[in-house]
Amino acid sequence: MPTTVNGLKAYLASKGMRYSRVEQLTGGMGNYVFRVIDDKEGSSIYKHAEPYIASSNGTIPFSVARMDFEATAMTNLPDVIAKFLPEARNVHVPTIMNYDQTAKVLVMTDAGKTTLKEAYTDPATDVPEIGRQLGEWLAALHVATQTIEIGEGGNPTARSIYRWSYSNLAHVANQYGLNADFCEYINNTYGLSLGHDNECVCHGDFWPGNIMLDEEKNLTVIDWEMCRRGRGELDVAQFAAEAYLLDRFRGGKGLMDSFCKAYRRSLAKVWGDITIDRHWARRFGVHIGVHLAFWPASVEWAGWEETKAVIELGHELMRRGDAEDLDWLSKNVLGTLFNRDKQDPQSLCP
Repeated sequence: MPTTVNGLKAYLASKGMRYSRVEQLTGGMGNYVFRVIDDKEGSSIYKHAEPYIASSNGTIPFSVARMDFEATAMTNLPDVIAKFLPEARNVHVPTIMNYDQTAKVLVMTDAGKTTLKEAYTDPATDVPEIGRQLGEWLAALHVATQTIEIGEGGNPTARSIYRWSYSNLAHVANQYGLNADFCEYINNTYGLSLGHDNECVCHGDFWPGNIMLDEEKNLTVIDWEMCRRGRGELDVAQFAAEAYLLDRFRGGKGLMDSFCKAYRRSLAKVWGDITIDRHWARRFGVHIGVHLAFWPASVEWAGWEETKAVIELGHELMRRGDAEDLDWLSKNVLGTLFNRDKQDPQSLCP
């Protein structure tokens, strides 16, 4: 199977496909991904699923049905989203060129070589504008798909994998001398909810590492295997958490602020009023807290002391979110979503 360059070359030969060279790409976790280059026709991306998370070396099962959900989402959702973004937008989904469902090989257009996480520090990258475009696009995804199905069970495997940070939160808390019992409560309460959340289609892994920029600064949202039926605020919280880390440690360019403001205003524009309620705020606060309390322990952003400070902030966000402490949230890192301002005077939370 195409899990290596030679394996993909053998697959291409069996299909009579012409190519000049093959490059295996790094950075992803779930699948084996390659760039296939034809010197005359250009490049395309080949993605192959095995029944496990690729980066786990076979130790973490992950159903290959994820690729069926990914292909369905990439085929059906762009037109649905476009109805809520009638004007030309600079955010795209890769176009599927072929899907070999038997071999679980998905071929799509090449969206470029640079992720938003990588481009963030480039002086030529207009970070606030990108945040605005992504906030508008994500709001359209969530609004447009409230009644859209993506397959049987809404991708139950993705729901299970998405709980990973919740299930392992207590382990990180122990490492940093924090309250592991509270983390078990968060997992048993909110992690459990992931299995039956069902309000809209979520991307499921929406973060700057899954946003590609090409040479013309077009934005493409990749890696749809985690898409599922769920709650939109979890997509928002994941991106906001990663944007917060970029802003804090890579230059303070305002990605989180511009993204959250655009998402909020887009919801108000589409629905005619503000529909974010206390439950939305609670799940958002808890999830951004979980993300900040878990992932910085695995992905290096800073030294031990600063990492611990971020993890402690994550715990505080979980506590405040769980308690629906909207006053505290509005005065701290989530103020962009919850505060009134002159340009957007409507209050998000009653």
